[in-house]
Amino acid sequence: SMYGFLGPNGAGKTTTIRVLMGLLSPSAGRASVFGRDCWSKSSSIKAEVGYLPGDLRLPSWMNCDEALSLFGRIRRRDLRASGLRLAEQFALDPQLRVRAMSRGTRQKLGLILALAHEPRLIFLDEPTASLDPLVQRTLYVQLRRGIDEGRTVLLSSHTLSEVEELCTH
Repeated sequence: SMYGFLGPNGAGKTTTIRVLMGLLSPSAGRASVFGRDCWSKSSSIKAEVGYLPGDLRLPSWMNCDEALSLFGRIRRRDLRASGLRLAEQFALDPQLRVRAMSRGTRQKLGLILALAHEPRLIFLDEPTASLDPLVQRTLYVQLRRGIDEGRTVLLSSHTLSEVEELCTH
């Protein structure tokens, strides 16, 4: 399923996603993903989750190919084939350095890194904010394909029409 996560600026969407990712400890209560506590079991959760933060930052020297290699070592699996397939679908030159990328192109790279390991659960924080309409369509196709393969997506957005088009909940 795909869940839309709507709210105005400052409502706590990004904070909630960061708590679910185990990047922030909840100030009260408890959060769990896959039945595991998000804070104390964050490493095991992150292995099965894809995440695109709203404020993606990558080293300026890195290109897509190097990012796939680095993230693959972190995830202990080869992401190159699936990542390069996604790069082709998103029309991203794998040799282009982050320093030469526009904001939209960096967003494409972030999406590739979030999707390449075929995670069970995908958290996307404002994923289409800087993407052109054609790339947005490519993303929608990728997300729907993931849903058909049994993945779950939580999509944070300010755009009601986007959430209405994509999300089932």
